[in-house]
Amino acid sequence: MKARALLLSLLALAGLLTCDLHAEEEARILFIGNSYTNGMRGTFTEMTRQLKGDKVKLEFITKGGWTLRKHFEQAATIAKIKDGKWTHVVLQEQSQAPALGGQYEAAFHNAVKELANVIKASGAEPVLYMTWGRRDGDKRNARVIPTFEKMQNRLTAAYKKAANDNGCTLVPVGEVWAAVRKADPTLGKALYNRDGSHPAAKGAFLISSTFAKVLFETPTKEIGLRKGVTDEEATAILKAVDEICK
Repeated sequence: MKARALLLSLLALAGLLTCDLHAEEEARILFIGNSYTNGMRGTFTEMTRQLKGDKVKLEFITKGGWTLRKHFEQAATIAKIKDGKWTHVVLQEQSQAPALGGQYEAAFHNAVKELANVIKASGAEPVLYMTWGRRDGDKRNARVIPTFEKMQNRLTAAYKKAANDNGCTLVPVGEVWAAVRKADPTLGKALYNRDGSHPAAKGAFLISSTFAKVLFETPTKEIGLRKGVTDEEATAILKAVDEICK
């Protein structure tokens, strides 16, 4: 009996220690997306560690080219949302779909609705990661989104509608991207990788800084990680973050 009592005491103590460890966490954030999320993963993880230490847990589910509908259809992803005790779940759609209109945009809105319902039922906050237009527009869909500006305008409208319709927090990365391009076209184009689509190091810095501002309410002056950017470039990017994320 004494041995059993000791075992129960130890288990209870272990449970208390587990609760205490979770209580020290400020946030548990799950990212669901594709290569656009993977492209910011390293920089944001490092920035989060610098700003928050071990108080924020990050996890990523990324599959190249996947839509949110595809993610929603994965039982493992839904289980991860339900069982992870997340504070936030970030959703990033395939980069073209919300801007194409018609069935593609409709599929985006439907997927956000279904995923947001699952996320909210789990007790977490749904977050939308607004992406950016391609550097030279989408030549494969030139009839609809032939330039960066037209593509970005469509992406912005679609993400804002989805956020409003489903009670999601919006991280307006695409709007910050557009503001940098407008203020400094040379820096704006340097945000992209060689393919004119994915983020280069400067783009990853922009994305990560926008997330830090919105999710952590971090004043941009506290963002000390300047990976892949000069001080002058960082100042320009962080100014745009402050202008857009008021």
